[in-house]
Amino acid sequence: MELIVKSLISALFVGALGLVITVQHNGLKTAKERVERAEQTTRDRDSTIKTLTEVATRNKRAAAKLQAARDNIAATLTERENHIESLQHDNAIIRSWADTPLPDAIARLRERPAATGADAYAQRLPSGNALPAAGSSAQD
Repeated sequence: MELIVKSLISALFVGALGLVITVQHNGLKTAKERVERAEQTTRDRDSTIKTLTEVATRNKRAAAKLQAARDNIAATLTERENHIESLQHDNAIIRSWADTPLPDAIARLRERPAATGADAYAQRLPSGNALPAAGSSAQD
């Protein structure tokens, strides 16, 4: 009987040890999967950060180019305005032409606010004179 009890205790011990090993193995497997997912998430995040950094750098360069172009245009405009002003001061014919009032139709164009988009432009069109669709023939 003592041998049977010892055998049962040994069997229970081996079974419990096997259960512990199985649970530990499953826990380790789950932990490895979590580590792999975390590493993939980190790689994805690093890739996104790298992409965003590259885009930000390109945008910064483009903004600098646009600013340089804007400055260049502003300098050219100022130069031309000064040149026109000096021509008006130096040349009597140009001065008299510049002092001539604009025709009424052109003066009215200058009174309208600038159209800031297609919707603003469409609102200013008369409703009875719609333009034909592109590609369609005009009806006479």
